[in-house]
Amino acid sequence: HKHHIIHRDLKLGNIFLNENMQVKLGDFGLATKDSMSERKRTVCGTPNYIAPETLNGKGHSYEVDIWALGVMMYTLLLGTPPFETKNVKATYEKVRKIDYSFPLRVIISDAAVDLIK
Repeated sequence: HKHHIIHRDLKLGNIFLNENMQVKLGDFGLATKDSMSERKRTVCGTPNYIAPETLNGKGHSYEVDIWALGVMMYTLLLGTPPFETKNVKATYEKVRKIDYSFPLRVIISDAAVDLIK
């Protein structure tokens, strides 16, 4: 973000570790340079990680990458993406409504829940 790049497809499959265990981002195919004056309107990304801002048609910016980080943290802690369904349309509807929960069967800290939210 400090280079004014919005990745727009952050997901676990696009995060890599090198031989020194340093985190590297990959697949910048949907990335865009932020113009700072106009929000992006292209609906793009991976359904389980897409942000509501991307779906609402009002435009998006860096917040879509921050949203994806929360989805990745949820997925890593709970083992499944928070909005996953059997079809893309239903997934998008859950994302639009921000319809997810933390299952009681998995114990995670209040701090982790707050960070994800």
